[in-house]
Amino acid sequence: MESAKIPASKHVTSLLTKFVIIGLISVIVLPYFSMLTINNSLLIALVLAVIAYAVGDLFILPAYGNVTATIADVVLAAVVIYVADLIINGAMTLSALGWVLALGLIALGEWFFHRYLKVTPAPVEEDIQ
Repeated sequence: MESAKIPASKHVTSLLTKFVIIGLISVIVLPYFSMLTINNSLLIALVLAVIAYAVGDLFILPAYGNVTATIADVVLAAVVIYVADLIINGAMTLSALGWVLALGLIALGEWFFHRYLKVTPAPVEEDIQ
């Protein structure tokens, strides 16, 4: 899956799908296990979805496969959540159980999202017209 050959509509659909997955996990787990609000969680999910899609899905996934891309996305999620929690609350407020749930569910979601990306090929130009 080369990003240069994928139409913009495919990127938008994939990015929105990724945001919905990460957003649902974030708004359920983060406010319950930390001092982050639902609005904070949605902003974190948006930032994470964009960064993880650009790095994990467009570059790492095609080159190294699902396992490596999932690990990279989980590491990115941990960094983004940690930094956001520090910036918003001045300290890390996410509990250990919150970390396990958030990162575990994100890993599971990313695993299936990457499989979705592999089985939904981008339409060729003749199909778009």
